[in-house]
Amino acid sequence: MRCAALLLSITLLTSVQCIKLRRTEFNVLISARQSLILFTADGCKECDRVQRVLDDVSPVLSETAIASVNCNEEPVVCDDAQIFTVPTVKYTMGNSELVTYKEGLDASSIVKYIERQSGPPVVDIGNQSHIDFARSSRVAVVAFLGPSGIEEARKEFNTIAERWRGHYSFGSVDRLDKNSAQHSIAVYMREEEDPTYYSGPFKVDDIEAFLQGATQPLIREFYPSSYEQAIAIFFSKHDERSELVKSLIPLAKEYKDQLTFMTILVSDFPNRVEKMHLSKDLRYGFAIADHYGRAYPMSTTTLSANRIKKHVSAFLAGSLKPTIKSEPVPQAPTLPPFVTKLVGSNFDDFVYDKSRDVLVEFHVPWCQYCTDLHKVMNELGSQYAKSGLADKIALATINVDRNDVPLEIDSYPSLRLYRAGDNGIASFQGDLTQMLTVEQLDTFISKNGAIVNTYFSTVQAKSNEINHKTTQAIADFRDLVTAMAALLPAGQKPTFSVDFPPTLESLDECLAS
Repeated sequence: MRCAALLLSITLLTSVQCIKLRRTEFNVLISARQSLILFTADGCKECDRVQRVLDDVSPVLSETAIASVNCNEEPVVCDDAQIFTVPTVKYTMGNSELVTYKEGLDASSIVKYIERQSGPPVVDIGNQSHIDFARSSRVAVVAFLGPSGIEEARKEFNTIAERWRGHYSFGSVDRLDKNSAQHSIAVYMREEEDPTYYSGPFKVDDIEAFLQGATQPLIREFYPSSYEQAIAIFFSKHDERSELVKSLIPLAKEYKDQLTFMTILVSDFPNRVEKMHLSKDLRYGFAIADHYGRAYPMSTTTLSANRIKKHVSAFLAGSLKPTIKSEPVPQAPTLPPFVTKLVGSNFDDFVYDKSRDVLVEFHVPWCQYCTDLHKVMNELGSQYAKSGLADKIALATINVDRNDVPLEIDSYPSLRLYRAGDNGIASFQGDLTQMLTVEQLDTFISKNGAIVNTYFSTVQAKSNEINHKTTQAIADFRDLVTAMAALLPAGQKPTFSVDFPPTLESLDECLAS
């Protein structure tokens, strides 16, 4: 009843204003009705502009709920919806699945998009120019269907369109493309001149596999969830992106098999700009991140295709050196004595030493758990030193707030084991709500490293061996007593004087033997 009341209130208000949703209302709405939702934040002027546009189109789109969510007030909703920057608009058909709206943030584009969602999944282009249809949206997928097997082909294409209509426009023409003798598909992208063609099997799975690659633009917009290693990144201001992309499309096409090009709006992702060692005040900037996440920024204030091409060529030739943010390398042994303090400039040389397993704690200064964990690691390092394992297993820490590391760290502390031999990396996935023990750390190293016989695993093995021998001795002694008692006259009890159990060496002595 509560959900029904919420949905009724949303329905009544939708035709007159863009309503503001709380978490419960949001969950009810996206699961029950076609909706367009604006995600905003306090102080966002562009959000206010888009809000006014949505208010203006709301009466026209009477069958679609228009609503907003303030991410300052509803952070959980925005996290679940994967909102990385504002304003962001998302669409749902009422099935709880959100699709990011990527068309223009103007009234005409929004109305056209919603009308497309409300109509058939595939537009019959008919006598209309398929080029005009294709250029009317960001990404258009056009099927050219010949007379042979047209109904089966149309059915397959409609299935795809129904599934992906929130992302792309779909249209069909009842004629073959001039360059094909069979059913075919062309994908048109607004920012690119040439379409991508498909003339393979006209089956859902095959077409879908084709679309996954064909609908990726040569120069993408950056989102953290789609971040890829070994990418080229452009930094630009919002209203300048279109011209910037247009000028760099030929370069992106030339290197598309080697690098992924992306644009980043500086104000949306300032941390990414900093990670690439570029100024947050730049107008344009360019940097490459290799597959380790190392940054290769281009040190120039003038951005041009020729300059970028020279930079990319030097990177691919291996003649560029990355820039690495790093504290000074410690000159003297650091405390605690059994844990090495790493910095950005010596990280690679230390952790990729194939002669030993290396456990690294990635930490930040404000993490008290991290500080307390240093003591546990030092205790474990002390045990390794006593048992002669110090040259086979190394323990280290690095402050990621002051040093670059070649991987993404999203929680603290984070523990990674770099395995001897192949430098394979294992992440610790255990419970960090309670302080880890030396035994837990040692077990993690033993299970994931190349040095299987670590300190506590060796201790346990010796302990198991001693327990086994003791148990066997007791059993042998019991058999001896039984045998001797059988030799005595009836009624007489045996009397024995033995030094049992035997004295056992300490575990440390056992380990040394």
